[in-house]
Amino acid sequence: MENILQPGNERMVHYLTGLPNAGGYLQNIIMLSKTTDLKNYTAFYFNLKGFATINQRYGMDVGDRILIQFTAKVSAFLLEDELLGHLGGDNFVAMIKKERKGQFCALLSGIEISFKVGDKTEKVQICATLGVWDIDREVKDHGEIIGRPSVALQHAKHILHQPVVEVTEDMMKRVAMQKTVLESYQKALEEEEFLVYYQPKVNSKKQKLVGAEGLVRWMHNGEMVSPGVFIPPLEQNGDILHLDYYVLKKVCRDIKEWIEEGVEPVPVSVNFSRKDLIDTDLAKNIDNIITESGIDKKYIEIEVTETVDEQEHGELATFISTLYKNNIMTAIDDFGAGYSSLATLRQFQVHTLKIDRSFINTDDFSWKDEIILTDVIHMAKQLGMDIVTEGVEREDQVKFVNTVGCDVIQGFYYDRPLPKDEFRKRLVNKEYKL
Repeated sequence: MENILQPGNERMVHYLTGLPNAGGYLQNIIMLSKTTDLKNYTAFYFNLKGFATINQRYGMDVGDRILIQFTAKVSAFLLEDELLGHLGGDNFVAMIKKERKGQFCALLSGIEISFKVGDKTEKVQICATLGVWDIDREVKDHGEIIGRPSVALQHAKHILHQPVVEVTEDMMKRVAMQKTVLESYQKALEEEEFLVYYQPKVNSKKQKLVGAEGLVRWMHNGEMVSPGVFIPPLEQNGDILHLDYYVLKKVCRDIKEWIEEGVEPVPVSVNFSRKDLIDTDLAKNIDNIITESGIDKKYIEIEVTETVDEQEHGELATFISTLYKNNIMTAIDDFGAGYSSLATLRQFQVHTLKIDRSFINTDDFSWKDEIILTDVIHMAKQLGMDIVTEGVEREDQVKFVNTVGCDVIQGFYYDRPLPKDEFRKRLVNKEYKL
């Protein structure tokens, strides 16, 4: 197919690869739609895995040469009436005949590139993560041919962690909901639509309330919006920081109110996203909020999750250390999930370790589970840390975590997250009778 790569169309192509950019790609799609049915095609949006590492290792000039070679090899695969575009960086789009979809995915599962570095020949394997849309209807807005597979790509990279993901209507609904979230967020924050629910932490040996976790909920237009809907987009654009500060202020305000009413509070943990670490004054601002509220710091614990990112890990260690020096307690959430490392016990000066629910989310506790948890809990206690197990829902889970050395439990076995007034009743009578 004749495309827009003609003299005078320089603004429609990527300067490095010569492929159509977003504008040029859409122009080619419009031209293609005039001669054929787009329902015969699969639309792709793909991103190269680990390309930033290649640039860091070999330098940008070599990275550009690799990108040009990669583009040439993918272009050689195309039929005359198939399209390829370069949106910038290591982001590409393509329109491939449906019957060749599998071949295209196989091609992008690994393309070997050879290049010279000085007198030495190096080789790298370039793989891609792909978002896919089998065009199944008439396309009125050609931007969808980029937009829909891009949604699938985001799910592939950040949610499903799979190399190839096809877009679904549920994904599109989720994106639409997230867009609504971002549009409504600021007003919702100003009008205090966000509420704090408190999930009790219970000493299972004494059957007594000993703490809680403050969890954010959003009551919007009379309906409760799931945190799974509003937290991810707020983390992506950085607005989660303002919400986390808001929740901390709410918790401090509630605790002060209970004290003034003669009700003895328990320590409450408040979550802060790793994305908040971008604020270099995060620890200082947390300290100021607690201090200005007039409550004792012993009532607040700041809860964070581990990270495998080296830079984030260092920032997190500094953040925790600063809070520690300011006498503010901290907790590591979801310990044992994903890539948690025992180095956490050595490097982070935390007060509390929260054992991830994945350790107990089983119908059959093995001897391996018991050994691992017993040793982790023993080490943590020897280092002066408190232990909490979350996600406990059954009596056999209670018995198991008690066996491995944990008495403090958070989960539906004792209580769901409670609105402020219901939790106040728990504070008045901290004894549990199951």
